[in-house]
Amino acid sequence: MKPTPPLLTDPRIRAAYSEGAGIYRIVPTAVAVPRGVEELQEVVRWAGATGTPLVPRGAGSGMAGGSVGRGAVVDLSQGFHWTAPDWARRRLWAGASVTWAELAAAARPFGLRLPPDPSSGAFATSGGMAATNAAGPRSVRCGSARSWIEAIEIIDAAGDARRVVRGAGAGERFALSADQQRLIEAHFPKTRKNSAG
Repeated sequence: MKPTPPLLTDPRIRAAYSEGAGIYRIVPTAVAVPRGVEELQEVVRWAGATGTPLVPRGAGSGMAGGSVGRGAVVDLSQGFHWTAPDWARRRLWAGASVTWAELAAAARPFGLRLPPDPSSGAFATSGGMAATNAAGPRSVRCGSARSWIEAIEIIDAAGDARRVVRGAGAGERFALSADQQRLIEAHFPKTRKNSAG
């Protein structure tokens, strides 16, 4: 079983995806560049069937190394480039490939903005910003990306598309067990700002 977007395994391509803006360098086993939701679903289902870890990647502009890993890197910087304004509710929906700069330009005529403005905003993608809880120099006053996201569309481990809405609760499906909660609390870093995504 192979997904529709071909898995790129050429050593030069894998090397290009082995690093981002941070200091880490990890060569992935493969790279997938889905051109839309259906192809992404196929990649996720393939990964589940083969036990291959997936490493989602936007522009690779994050410093923490979230866009590199030993599994199959899934490049989301190209196939999800759309915006859908809902000006009545003062919201802007955007695909994972849309950059912070493009979001800002689309929102500006309506008096809206996305306050988290990372220094890589010219090319940082909204998907990457959501995944890393990106911030910027205004984070102390305005918060990080998470504070400004009302809903997110995901592909779950089964390959199904879902929309997760803030406050709607995923209830028991995403609930932690008591043991998981204790484990996280015991090992969670003692920091003032959580950028874990």
